[in-house]
Amino acid sequence: MSHNQLFSLQGKIALITGGASGLGFAIAKCYNKCGAKVIITGTRSLEELKKACKEIGENVFCYQIDVSDTDNTKKFVETVEKEHGSIDILVNNAGVHCKKPFETITMQELDKVISVHLKGSFSLTQAIIPSMKKKKNGSIIFISSMSAYLGLTQVSAYSSVKSAILGLTKALAGELSQFNIRVNCITPGFIDTPMFHKAVDSDIERQKKIIEHTPLRKYGKPEDIGWAAVFLASNEASFINAISLPVDGGCIIGF
Repeated sequence: MSHNQLFSLQGKIALITGGASGLGFAIAKCYNKCGAKVIITGTRSLEELKKACKEIGENVFCYQIDVSDTDNTKKFVETVEKEHGSIDILVNNAGVHCKKPFETITMQELDKVISVHLKGSFSLTQAIIPSMKKKKNGSIIFISSMSAYLGLTQVSAYSSVKSAILGLTKALAGELSQFNIRVNCITPGFIDTPMFHKAVDSDIERQKKIIEHTPLRKYGKPEDIGWAAVFLASNEASFINAISLPVDGGCIIGF
């Protein structure tokens, strides 16, 4: 039996933020292969978003939004639900990076990271929960990071919000389980994406350290996160709730 039969998302509507590139794009492709109607968001131009939709496959739609613009979140969700139906799966993936020594990070830079990763996903989840409660069904997936577990240098702003995401996952799962809404989190290791390369390409020593601390001795592929997200959203994971799933090649136990 093929994966799209075992872990079918047929008939499901999935919203993936930051879905035009990197991890979000990979998750969208995997969801599409498993039958979901996929909606991606991003801050890129509408032409770039439409191009990403075509690359992902059929039954894929896009909206140009900035998740940190929380004043318009409710209106955006109302538009999506009016045009496509209520959301069954929400993947809070949109993010920005900030690699700088701790004492050089400005409050504006910290606010930007918090606004996208935490406030943006918090607000979007708030707006989508009512329809999930009405159906008494839903899957919410947050994307955290190994930086929430490991003492990585020069990413204190990023690791702070990714740690907050772990707490939010548990709190929401406890609050929403009575409505059959599952809330889980994926903590990617070092995945071969444009954001990752932006952070490490100029730091050969950091690259060496990453590989040495990853038992599988390689970077992950974006699809590794995509298939993990398929599993967590599928009916086969119906009893999995409030977890943080490391997809990291064993990095979390590396030495």
